[in-house]
Amino acid sequence: ILIGTCVVIEHTEHRMLRRIKKLQKYGKKIVVYGCLPSARRELLKDDIIPITTWEFENAHKILGVDKSPLDEVFIWDSIATIPIANGCLGSCTYCITKVARGRIKSRREDWIVNMAKNVLKRGAVEIRISAQDTAAYGVDIESDLPTLIKKLASLKGRYLLRVGMMEPRETLKILNPLLEAYASSKVYKFLHLPVQSGDNEILKKMNRGYTVDDFEKIVFRFRERFPEMTLSTDIIVGFPGENDETFENTMKLMEKIKPDILNITRFSPRPKTLAYRWKRPSTNKVKEWSQKITELHLENMRRRMEKMVGKEFNVVVPSHGKRGNYLARTINYVPVVLKKAKTGKFYRVHITDFSGAHLNGEILEEKEFL
Repeated sequence: ILIGTCVVIEHTEHRMLRRIKKLQKYGKKIVVYGCLPSARRELLKDDIIPITTWEFENAHKILGVDKSPLDEVFIWDSIATIPIANGCLGSCTYCITKVARGRIKSRREDWIVNMAKNVLKRGAVEIRISAQDTAAYGVDIESDLPTLIKKLASLKGRYLLRVGMMEPRETLKILNPLLEAYASSKVYKFLHLPVQSGDNEILKKMNRGYTVDDFEKIVFRFRERFPEMTLSTDIIVGFPGENDETFENTMKLMEKIKPDILNITRFSPRPKTLAYRWKRPSTNKVKEWSQKITELHLENMRRRMEKMVGKEFNVVVPSHGKRGNYLARTINYVPVVLKKAKTGKFYRVHITDFSGAHLNGEILEEKEFL
C-alpha cells in the first residue's frame, strides 16, 4: 500500500500517522513517501518502507518493480497535475517542508512537455503545474517559469493551464516575462501568491525575503494586466511575535487587495525549525484573529460573487462536483457549478446565483473553446 504524506502542520502529521496505523491492520506491506519519511522518519515503525523526497527517482528499485508508480502523471476526471520541481530557495523560520524537500530540484523542460502531451492524448483539459514554488522553477537548470509556460501553452489541443503557487520573492525576479506568458489564451488568469502576513516585522521574523510593498506590486501588475483574474493568498495567524497591531496590518492589507481565495492557517510549531520554541500568542487571541479575518474575507467574497450574477461566461468542465453536479471554470478560474454537463467539454453559461465560494449556472450552448 502506497501512502503519500504531508507534515506541514501538526494536525496533518497526526492524521497521516493515524491513517498509516489503520492501514497496517490489513496486513499489507506499507510504503510511505513524501514529507513524513524525509522530515520525521523517527515516527515511522521499522516494518514500514520509507521513500524520502530525495529517493523518488529510485523508488522503483526500492519497491522492486520495473517502473516507479511515483513517476506517473495521473488524470482525475479531466485534470492532470504535473510536478515541475521539488524543494525551494527559501529558508522560512517556520517551515518543515524545507527540511523534508531541501533546495530546489527542477524537472527538465522536455520531460514536463512530454508529460503534458501524454495527458492531453489521454483526455485532460486542465493541466496543473505544481511545486513548492513554481516561480523558482529552472534556476538550477538554466531555465525559468515564463519559458516553460510558453512552451506548454503552445501545445496543440483544447486545454487550460493552471500555474501553481509562486512565492513573492522569486515572482518579483521574473515579473515582466511572467505577465507576458500569462497573456496566452490557454493560461488561467489565476495567481496563488502567499503573503503570510501584512506586517513587515512579522515577515522579517518569518524570513520571507520580501516586504508588503513587494507583494502589493505583484498584485497590482497582475490586476492591471488581467483585471478579472482570481487572486489566492495565504495567511498564518498567531505567528510568534504577532500582536493586535501587527494583525491589524494584515487586516488592512486584506481589505485593500481583497483576495478572491484566502487560505487561513493558525501557526503550528514544527520541530526542526527555528520558530519551534518561540513564544506564541494565546490560543484565545489566535482564535479571535482567525474569526475576524475569516469574516472579512467572506464579506469580500460575497460582494465579488454578487457582481457576476446575471452575466454570461465561457467555461470548461474539468471535473465532477458534489451531489452529481459538474464543476466548471471560467478563464479567470472562477468556479461555476452546473447540473447537466460533460467533463472535458466547453460551454457558454448564464450565471443564475451563487452559493458560498462558487457560482451556479445554466448551459446556453456548447463551445469549441473558451
